[in-house]
Amino acid sequence: MRNFDSMTTLTVEIDKERDLPALQALLSRMGLKFRLADEDWGDLSETEIEGIKDGLEDVAAGRTLSHDEVIARINKKLYR
Repeated sequence: MRNFDSMTTLTVEIDKERDLPALQALLSRMGLKFRLADEDWGDLSETEIEGIKDGLEDVAAGRTLSHDEVIARINKKLYR
């Protein structure tokens, strides 16, 4: 049984390319729960963060519509 009163959070900065795989393997072998915080995403879940990152990739790749384009498409459908 774990004593949750004795738990703590440890924040470290590491070389992502060099040290991250070894550190993840070590923490997993120790049975410790961990999460990566590449950026300050607050209390967002991994699913929310991935959704935001996917959206940013869409913007960078030009896979978005402007507000005016969206309104024009809606109006076209509504007022055929």
